[in-house]
Amino acid sequence: MTSLTGFITRAGRIQRDQWLPRERMENLQWQRFRLILTHAYHNSPFYHKRLKAAGIHPVEIRNREDIGCLPVTHREDLRNPTEMIASGFASSYLKRSTTSGSTGERTTTYFDSSAWLTGKHLLKYRARLACGLRPWDRVALCTEADHHHNFIKSLLLRHRSFCAPHPLETLIKPLEDYHPSVLYGFPSFFSLLVDSKVNLLPRLIFTSSEIVDIKTRRKIENYFGSPVYDVYGSTELKEIAWECPRREGYHINSDWFFVEFLEGGRSGQQGEILVTSLYNYAMPLIRYAVGDTGRLLNHNCSCGRGLPLMEPLHGRSVDYFTLPDGALVSPYTMTCAIENLEGMKQYQIHQIRTDTVWVNVIPDAMFNDDVRSRLKSILEDLLPRVSVQVKIVSSIPAEESGKVRIVITDVH
Repeated sequence: MTSLTGFITRAGRIQRDQWLPRERMENLQWQRFRLILTHAYHNSPFYHKRLKAAGIHPVEIRNREDIGCLPVTHREDLRNPTEMIASGFASSYLKRSTTSGSTGERTTTYFDSSAWLTGKHLLKYRARLACGLRPWDRVALCTEADHHHNFIKSLLLRHRSFCAPHPLETLIKPLEDYHPSVLYGFPSFFSLLVDSKVNLLPRLIFTSSEIVDIKTRRKIENYFGSPVYDVYGSTELKEIAWECPRREGYHINSDWFFVEFLEGGRSGQQGEILVTSLYNYAMPLIRYAVGDTGRLLNHNCSCGRGLPLMEPLHGRSVDYFTLPDGALVSPYTMTCAIENLEGMKQYQIHQIRTDTVWVNVIPDAMFNDDVRSRLKSILEDLLPRVSVQVKIVSSIPAEESGKVRIVITDVH
């Protein structure tokens, strides 16, 4: 997609397709799934070998139920991505996207120019417009890395990047001087901005990459007087789902993604999230396990879009706590249980061993022995035979990427 006509055509279609009736949306999705699967089988050395080894040919995948027969792609498969690149695409001419390595497994994904345009820009722009973004809004991107302020980003899109891992005191004045009307970035970073009493008046705030619990969402919204819309995605796939102003769930970009929820090896309503990208022909990803859990919502959004709804449970497999008896506890279960407790500016639940958990708390004026006791009691009820210790700290360090993990475990 190199021509202006091609760009306008795809942009227009992406805007229109979100309103397709559910049945037409599912038909479009299925057509694109079959095309990308066939392409991967014939052109990606990795998928050709993987499907041949499983004794599967794309023609045997006749309906959605058959998809469960296809092998799952895992993060470790991306350690050597060149074998996944389809014939006819040279990696030197492709766009690349590299994860921060917060899970200990740094990966690189390649995109052809059409896929990059769709995933990196058009799908994001569709969601931002739905939430009220205006073409003249000044957008501050508070993300994990410095970005070059080129002509398109700075003047046409009116985007400016601010590197969240940099010391906060070096970012406040440039942010205030920029006068953004839209903020996009980590909820933990926006929480720090609130604590610093930053002088900003954004109309819209978009969060991504971390858990945004109810308490943090309210804190940000109350200070800035602006709605927070959360986004669910991954570096390898880009934006998968997003909240619209009705906030009745996260709209799956199902015209360009096929999302499954795997539990006990079978697709269902809730479980491990598998995603198939329907647009990246340079490096297909079929049934990719993003490492999160979530659930499909049965209701339709009252906004009228044909895009189905999901709820990311934001529980990366590496953040599930393993109890002494081998049972697993979702991080989402823990954050929901303590989100209404007053007295904590910030917290982090850290599993040291199967039988020991530390809760690092940055307290506020309302923190007292009763809050400490309730916090300990709530978590020990959720984590049988586990000792919970509440530790008062002055800061909770972010990872190199700038993200702060609310729930973290050393047990693997």
